[in-house]
Amino acid sequence: MKTLDFYKLTSQFTFLGKYKEEAIDLWENKCNKSLKNLCWHLMNVTIHKEIIKKVISGYNIRNYGDFNYIDYTTPMCEDDVFLTASSIFCEIFRRDEKGFYLGRPTKHKLVLTCRYISVLTSAILKANGIPCRCRAGWAKYLRHDGQFVDHWVNEYWNEKENRWIMIDMDDLYDEDFSKYDLYIQNNISKEYLDIKGNQFITASEAWLIYRKDPKFLDSLKYDYTNCVGKEVLKYLFLDFYAVMNFEANYKFFPMAFEKDFDSLTQSELEEIDELAILMADVDKNFDKLKDLYNNTPKYRMLTSPLVPKNYFEPLIKSKGYTID
Repeated sequence: MKTLDFYKLTSQFTFLGKYKEEAIDLWENKCNKSLKNLCWHLMNVTIHKEIIKKVISGYNIRNYGDFNYIDYTTPMCEDDVFLTASSIFCEIFRRDEKGFYLGRPTKHKLVLTCRYISVLTSAILKANGIPCRCRAGWAKYLRHDGQFVDHWVNEYWNEKENRWIMIDMDDLYDEDFSKYDLYIQNNISKEYLDIKGNQFITASEAWLIYRKDPKFLDSLKYDYTNCVGKEVLKYLFLDFYAVMNFEANYKFFPMAFEKDFDSLTQSELEEIDELAILMADVDKNFDKLKDLYNNTPKYRMLTSPLVPKNYFEPLIKSKGYTID
């Protein structure tokens, strides 16, 4: 199968089922096949948890809508509820049967973070026959101090230009909310619709830079742990899964590397290096990456809140798999 055909395929995360027709209508009629308009519509149905947090904390967030219905009972984040694009679509219509439209009340928006907007974007573009893939890494353009922030974006295939173009369709707040203000004014910068240079680094790039210069981790920001190194490793695998059309969320991790980051052996580090090198050029190494994904059991045994590492021990023993 050609690489571009592969990225038209959906996963359990991007399959829209009966909502495919809604996605086609959204793209063709409401957005006029414009990424800028799609970005605007996605902003109108979702909001980031940091905005909710600031409003509840008493901040006056300009132009973000009517927050009279937002209080401590409002979900701070609904990531754990709506894991798939189809569930997101379903909830969008459950909360407001008109679905996607401009001016949707803030109280009817879903509180989602960047991975979920990325999955939603891939689902919509795939439904319209456009090759698309999610990418996990770090964005530099969200802060003024030059620090990289963990983030998910998309790459879609631009047939006219014959290249992958990286886009950021998320309404993730930046330091002074200037990005959101651009959305409000329907004046989204080209910067977000064709991300170039070092403004976004994929997880493989981050890993390879770290291996040459461990101090590089100091420039990366991640909200959920003090061990940024392990999060770079986690994001490397999440990015790997994403380009294999399996857009796992933040809580999934390969069982074989579910250990203290500092306890990784030299052989494990070199193995991870090899994966990162392949991931540095997905298209060139697509067949090798797909072979790794399909035929490396330890990369596919994923821990999650309900599946701890020891869950796999009987399977490993019965199949004779080697993990360490």
